[in-house]
Amino acid sequence: MDNNVAYIIKEISEITGHPPVKKALQKTVYLIEKKGVDLGFSYTLHFYGPYCSELDHETSVLSAEGIICFDYSQYGHKMIINPRYPVSSTGLMEEQVQTIKDVIQHYRNASASFLELLTTALYAYDYTGARTRTSVRENVKKIKGEKYNDAEISWAINEFPFFGIQI
Repeated sequence: MDNNVAYIIKEISEITGHPPVKKALQKTVYLIEKKGVDLGFSYTLHFYGPYCSELDHETSVLSAEGIICFDYSQYGHKMIINPRYPVSSTGLMEEQVQTIKDVIQHYRNASASFLELLTTALYAYDYTGARTRTSVRENVKKIKGEKYNDAEISWAINEFPFFGIQI
């Protein structure tokens, strides 16, 4: 069985040098899909921004099957690939594999909090009709309250061109 989630967890671990936490995986997969790789996940707005219950379920299945292990630390639920499980990009086209690597590389130093902000801004752009910097910023503030300041939100909006969005 091809497992794109296990492959993405492996790539995040290799590119960043540390295993992803669940929140960072959720946001990274959202960004990968936003960049054009259709992994078949649907997102709704959640407390920490866009969230996919199917993706969360998939990580639970991977854990139950022994493919990944959860390390419950103060920093979140880190996901570690079991080295005995052969994880590959089988089922993904070469272009999709490159896009996955590009997104992970581009955001390799981003905190889970920044990924939350960026995905929320992209979600606001996609689902609220916000088409200007000001309207995206206003919608992010409606969604997140005072969690992020104007400079942080502007920094996230400045990332839109990476996803082919010009505002």
